Amino acid sequence: MNNNQFMDGFYRFCLMFIKLAYLNILWMLFILIGFGVLGLFPSTIAMFGIVRQWIKGNADLPIFQTFWQTYRKEFGKGNMMGITYLLAGIILYIDILYFSSPKSVITLVLYYFFWVVTFLYLLLGVFLFPVYVHYQSKWWQYFKSTAMVMLMNPLVVIAFLIILSGGWLILRAIPGLIPLFSGSMIAYALMLVSYKAFDKVEAFSTRGKPLQSLSSK
Repeated sequence: MNNNQFMDGFYRFCLMFIKLAYLNILWMLFILIGFGVLGLFPSTIAMFGIVRQWIKGNADLPIFQTFWQTYRKEFGKGNMMGITYLLAGIILYIDILYFSSPKSVITLVLYYFFWVVTFLYLLLGVFLFPVYVHYQSKWWQYFKSTAMVMLMNPLVVIAFLIILSGGWLILRAIPGLIPLFSGSMIAYALMLVSYKAFDKVEAFSTRGKPLQSLSSK
């Protein structure tokens, strides 16, 4: 490798880090613009949508314009999905509190059962965003579709857990990275891995067993 190739690769590497930092700042800013809860889902959808375009090779798309357009377009639909997801989380939280002082074997089993369901619920919430930006569907159909994609791709689910755990450890060790890479870097890694899952879904569809609620964007 000559010096020009090295410098070109180093430049692209640095440029990607700058773009990821900028995207992360936009993500956090637009969460605040949406008053936190209402901004969380559309802002995260916009972030995943941009990293999906980068992975597809559209490296030169205007970041702010694309982010803003996606945020506005998906604000209603994303929040309908988000509110439904959060309500389910509140119900799970109440169930765990209710069974937190088990008085019999049955209530003890139910207590741990709801913890397992909560773990799956949180994992589904992370997987929901790559599925949302990659496929076109009704907002209420994404939950079932995401669960089906997860069931079809256990190795990808494991990869998700590794990425999330690794990201948490890095951010815990270097908290100064949180404003710059806490969302965008993890989103990029998750989206990159998700393509393996989507390839399997599309191969499954070509064998005559399509997921009816999903069509690629």
